[in-house]
Formats: sequence, structure tokens, C-alpha cells
Amino acid sequence: MFENLGNMMDVVKKVQQNVQTIQYELQNERITASSGDVVTVTVNGQQDIISIDLNDKYLAPDNHLLLQDLLAATINNALSKSRELNQTAMSKLTSELNLPNIPGLF
Repeated sequence: MFENLGNMMDVVKKVQQNVQTIQYELQNERITASSGDVVTVTVNGQQDIISIDLNDKYLAPDNHLLLQDLLAATINNALSKSRELNQTAMSKLTSELNLPNIPGLF
């Protein structure tokens, strides 16, 4: 019985190490989304916004509604790509460790 507990603890340690490695890698990933040449947003694999670039030629008072809409859409697009990258990385981890697919586990 204690033999199985020791094996389980080894698996838990391995999972923790792999999750930490993946989190570090995701933190260093860069995902960029843009709305033409108006807005460019860069996020990392953990959904942190790294940068937002606005093209100066669109920075006029009469463009503020366009910029607001494009900024929201571009940020959402970048975050969606980042979540997909994160989910792919976690799915790879669970398949490598032969863990069952438990919703909400990662």
C-alpha cells in the first residue's frame, strides 16, 4: 500500500515540475494580433498584455470610436490565441503523463 503512495508522490512531483516548466515557457511566448495597420497587441502565453501599439496616423479625435472598437477586438483576439496556446500546452502535458482529461484540472 505504501509502495503505491510513494509512486503517486513521484507522479505528483513530476506533474508539478512539468507544470512549472510549461508556465515558464508560456510566460516567455509572444502572441501578436493586429487590426490591419491600426492596432497591434502582443500578449504572452499566460494572457498578460505585453504591448499595445497604435499607428499614429489614426490618433485623431474623430477616430476615437474606431480605435476603441479595434482595440477591444484586437485584445480579445490576442487573448483568445493565448488561451488556445495555453490549453494546447496543458493538453500535451496530460497526454505525456497519461493523465485523464479532467475538465478544469489545468
